[in-house]
Amino acid sequence: GENSSAVVERVHEKMAQINKSLPEGVVAEAFIDRGKLVDNSIKTVAKNLLEGALIVIFVLILFLGNLRAGLIVASVIPLAMLFAVILMNAFGVSGNLMSLGAIDFGIIVDGAVIIVEATMHHLQKLKNKKELTQEEMDKEVYNSASKIRNSAAFGEIIILIVYLPILALIGTEGKMFKPMAMTVGFAIIGAFILSLTYIPMMSALFLSKKTEHKENFSDRMIAWLESRYTPLLKKALEFKKVVLSVAVGLFASAFIVFQNMGGEFIPTIEEGDLAINATIMTGSSLSQMVETATKYEQILKAKFPEIKTIVTKIGSGEIPTDPMPIESGDLIIVLKDKKEWKGKYRNWEEIAN
Repeated sequence: GENSSAVVERVHEKMAQINKSLPEGVVAEAFIDRGKLVDNSIKTVAKNLLEGALIVIFVLILFLGNLRAGLIVASVIPLAMLFAVILMNAFGVSGNLMSLGAIDFGIIVDGAVIIVEATMHHLQKLKNKKELTQEEMDKEVYNSASKIRNSAAFGEIIILIVYLPILALIGTEGKMFKPMAMTVGFAIIGAFILSLTYIPMMSALFLSKKTEHKENFSDRMIAWLESRYTPLLKKALEFKKVVLSVAVGLFASAFIVFQNMGGEFIPTIEEGDLAINATIMTGSSLSQMVETATKYEQILKAKFPEIKTIVTKIGSGEIPTDPMPIESGDLIIVLKDKKEWKGKYRNWEEIAN
């Protein structure tokens, strides 16, 4: 239940003290530091969240055709995340690659998009084109948000229900996936509350009070998409049975493919180091295992200049968290920083293969 980063930090401090008390010429050096993995995880999550947010903001501005509207909707992302973090703290859910990596900003801004789009549409349809006062703007936003409120609410409640079965998982699956379902649930609840309160208020304050609308790039883009889509829709309605048969056929084939597929639910992370398990014949001596592991190390060090150090852990430790016989060893390969790589390999996957 401890914070692993804090534990690693405290171990570093203690190791510095221990090194001072060791005999001359003897140094205790860590060959693998799990703090590095934690830092890599945090960087991966932060990068994914930032990229996700920027893509959503770009798409919103592109399709809404209004910078202010796009930014109002996008402001829900950090606020919903803040709401999620507060609840994660209250319920003891840890922020990690599984829990934070699963957040989809498209889902979070769903309700806010509906409210803002409905407000903009409502303002553009007003009969007497003029600049509204703040009081008139409040009233118009209230009317448009009230009409569309049910759609926004139902959309987010349905998404929330989808995640509920995950909370029923037990054992290892429960430990792994419950934090993800809870985090996404917290973020959606936050976005839901914001879309019914904060978004109408921000729309009334910051959207343009001029009801006149000049055609922009988004309008032209949507008109072009509609001109391509309308003939397709008409054709589909003419041949209902064919469309339905194709849909059922695709679903059936997808179901067959799904039955024969493997499943992977865990996001991958490039840890930066490698571990190779080496095993020799059962009954071999410890000296034979040491000799074989040393040969492995020499071959790898000679072939890959990207390797910083290799340490082989043979058999089980005093506390056997990883019970292994003396004929088996783990080669812990610590790689140099990527900027120091001089060989032909450009990424971790290539070197691992």
